Amino acid sequence: SGSVGVSEAVAESLLVLNPDTKEIEPNLVTGLPTVSEDGLTYSYELKDGIKFHNGETLKSSDVKYTFTRMFLPATKATSIDSYAYIEGAKDIIAGTTEELSGVVIKDDRHFDIKLTQPYSTFNAIMAQFYAVIYPEKACKEAGEAWGTETNFIGTGAYKLVSNDSTTEVVLEGFADYHEGKPGLDELRFVYIDDANTRILNYKNNDVDLVFISQSLIQQYQNDESISKEIVYYTPASTQFVNLNLKSENLKDVRVRQALSMAIDRDTICSTILSGVAKPAKSFIPSSETGYNESAPEFEYNVDKAKQLLAEAGVSNLTLNAQVRSQDQNLMVALQDAWSKIGVTCNVSVIDSGVWSDARTNGDLEVTLVTWSTLSFQGVEHMGSYFRSDRAAKKSSFYNNPEFDKLLVEGRSESNKDKRTEDYKDADNLLTRTDFATLPLYWPKNSFVAKKYVKNAKVGNLIYHFFDVDIDTSN
Repeated sequence: SGSVGVSEAVAESLLVLNPDTKEIEPNLVTGLPTVSEDGLTYSYELKDGIKFHNGETLKSSDVKYTFTRMFLPATKATSIDSYAYIEGAKDIIAGTTEELSGVVIKDDRHFDIKLTQPYSTFNAIMAQFYAVIYPEKACKEAGEAWGTETNFIGTGAYKLVSNDSTTEVVLEGFADYHEGKPGLDELRFVYIDDANTRILNYKNNDVDLVFISQSLIQQYQNDESISKEIVYYTPASTQFVNLNLKSENLKDVRVRQALSMAIDRDTICSTILSGVAKPAKSFIPSSETGYNESAPEFEYNVDKAKQLLAEAGVSNLTLNAQVRSQDQNLMVALQDAWSKIGVTCNVSVIDSGVWSDARTNGDLEVTLVTWSTLSFQGVEHMGSYFRSDRAAKKSSFYNNPEFDKLLVEGRSESNKDKRTEDYKDADNLLTRTDFATLPLYWPKNSFVAKKYVKNAKVGNLIYHFFDVDIDTSN
């Protein structure tokens, strides 16, 4: 997520999510787009005279170029699902055209984006970094090299001056930035893989801000030299047990419910996770739209869990869990919890790359996943993993037409309350009726920053550096 923080300081989207209020605000445009009565046409007006780092002025044609490029098969862009509601996008993805009919240029500063169906979260999607706007000329000239070394420019507060992609990236303040020159002359991002080394460098004053890995948080909470400088934040993330519904062992919903009931989420949060996590009571966390405030906690009841297994006629159940090293401690705790209801779980640790491939191939029976969203929209968060076409590629294989239908209806529903009900119903179906996945907790993340670092914020897993300043006066 550090690298995203870099690209977000360099290139910007039309709209932006305010990390404090979680409201969508205009960024490269004069105001939020006006939306036609049928919910299909969004009309935008670019601010006058916004400059790219190469001195060119941002125009409607750059916007059209950026979105067209996103859908071209040659770009190999991931995360384009949410944008495929732009008219003509699916044709470009299919390779039948290179003309994005849904972006209509009126003049250099005015353009419309037309959708194929109403889409209630479209503004939130347009505020994500996937939708940052590139300068057509520079991007075309760079070709395949775009996004490598210093071939990356935008309208952002900082421009890229050096990048060796493995050890350090250097940005410098952009004097012509449309919101005024940023606070810092230079920003340096240093990549330090080892979690302990990061903190040592921080203590030695080599760096001013570092991300703290969850495994070390307890240690540093008790370290007086830095404990007061720790900043906690709650990303829109959920950690859950991913269950493979193709596995014969997990076909019966009573078995899945028993596995959920055997887990004491409160204790796991306070012990293994050092208190920097909140027990989940739904998939959608409290920071997102669609969160169900009145949902009860997931029940912890060992006797009832045993009874459910008996009703399902299941005994001597053995499951295989494959996890990445960062999830080993948690998986071992679940192994212990499940042993108390007579379920054996073999735990093995596999390399991240192997894990990713195995998950895509549907080979993981049980694993742990932390899934996040950038938009704070519950439907995008939940749907991007469990919609039937997505779940088929995630070793989940959840496939409930009713769930899919609720997501589609919610997305095109303009009434906010009705929309929220659809999302709550979908979450309830996923986690309490079908027990298709077992949400465990909502993580709290942390970073540590020197007292003189002002305005360092995390929008959601993305560090926002465009407002950062240094105040050494006190």
